[in-house]
Amino acid sequence: MYLEKKWNNNYLIKKVLNKKISVNIWTNFSANNEELQELSFKEFEYIKNLDSYLNFKDELFNKDLLDNIYKDTVFLSNTIIQNDSKYIDFPIKFIYESNKTEGSKIPFESVQEIIKQKKYTYKVKNEILEVENSIKVWDFINNDFLFNEANIKKLYHILTNWLIQENWNKYPRWFKKVPIVVNNNTTSSPENVSFEIKNLISDYKNNIKLKNPLKLAFDFHLKYEQIHPFENWNWRTWRFLLNKILLSNWLLPMIVFESNRQAYFNSIDSAKSWDKKKYYKFMLEQYRKTLDEYWKK
Repeated sequence: MYLEKKWNNNYLIKKVLNKKISVNIWTNFSANNEELQELSFKEFEYIKNLDSYLNFKDELFNKDLLDNIYKDTVFLSNTIIQNDSKYIDFPIKFIYESNKTEGSKIPFESVQEIIKQKKYTYKVKNEILEVENSIKVWDFINNDFLFNEANIKKLYHILTNWLIQENWNKYPRWFKKVPIVVNNNTTSSPENVSFEIKNLISDYKNNIKLKNPLKLAFDFHLKYEQIHPFENWNWRTWRFLLNKILLSNWLLPMIVFESNRQAYFNSIDSAKSWDKKKYYKFMLEQYRKTLDEYWKK
């Protein structure tokens, strides 16, 4: 939900869940905690009866987890409107955890300095550049990004621009040119990547109104991993795209925490047999953890 205060002190309710929904707001609405609770309850009552929501619940080990997440997410989304500093600061935590998952050693305080103060007390140039590029990607997905092949390549290019590989070469700007095997699993062949990315994007667009937004985001994330379009840095690009889908559906963005790194990889491996329950469980638990450790504080 997004609440926009209008000149006459009414609130315009915008939804991106199949259609806009109408919620009665009284003229003297002051957005206090009790009123936001009531709005959130109405919104959740609507969501939990959608076919897309019920169908996703059928695929889960813990069906109550989805309800608990949505109850909190709806309320937090509404209250954070009153304190948007949470939105402003979120990419700092997200970028820190995402880069740390891939082996970055830069401390959280240094990530914060680079993004908020443009300070560089940390000395490893490549890791500083990783942070600078990452915040540019965050801005990109929140402004100009549209789901198409060219923008996915552009996202990757922004993320890796001017970075140096271990062989001292810059990162290529195109899809992979060589076969890639991940954890003994073969990914899409180089000659098929463009075709499969186009199909993935088409499938995403066709299911926007049919799938629950969390399932939509998680399924995109999983299929993208199986394509593995680039020779490197696929994991980081996935997580940005994951959050783009969530944000596009008025859900709070999430973090996959570095402390759960191995469980993350294991959950994706478990889904290779197309039994996605363990994968969904892990991703929902990470969403729950993001709510508890970031959005609720």
